[in-house]
Amino acid sequence: MQGHLLPALEAIPQSSQDQYTAKRQEISFLLNDFLLKYLNTLYVEFNGDFVLAIVLGELAHQNVCQFARQGRMELPRTELPVSVDALRNFLLPCNPFSISESTGIPRETVRRKFEELVRLGLIERISPREYIITSLAAERFMFGLNLRIFEGINILCTHLKTLLDNGSAHVAGNDSD
Repeated sequence: MQGHLLPALEAIPQSSQDQYTAKRQEISFLLNDFLLKYLNTLYVEFNGDFVLAIVLGELAHQNVCQFARQGRMELPRTELPVSVDALRNFLLPCNPFSISESTGIPRETVRRKFEELVRLGLIERISPREYIITSLAAERFMFGLNLRIFEGINILCTHLKTLLDNGSAHVAGNDSD
């Protein structure tokens, strides 16, 4: 689970600490503005079940980790909807134990969430102990929610860069609504 946490304070470079200290209030506002919108979006998308969001996100991440390790982050380009058969050829299946180990969520809770995700059509059981995301999950999240998050991060980065470069940034907080 350690790899899924933010850097420890002692691991943060002094230059980052100095930048943050100089503009702590403005940076805090910008970060909180983005994070609150992000968390509220997840709350709505997953009907208030943050654990379900974490389990699905980790499963999808583990399914594609082989691409990151091999230095190629692209799945073959296909038209949506992507068939589950096509996904099987490119995804590395995982199980409740691996999700529990990587997130720290109890294994029995992960098993229950897997059952719910199967019922929702977001993951598929391809063998007694192997699961992959479905084309529905890819369409809904990778091509829907992730695009919205990406745009929110772009707006956040623009504001942070402006703040750090010019000493001030537009912080109305409504740009990504």
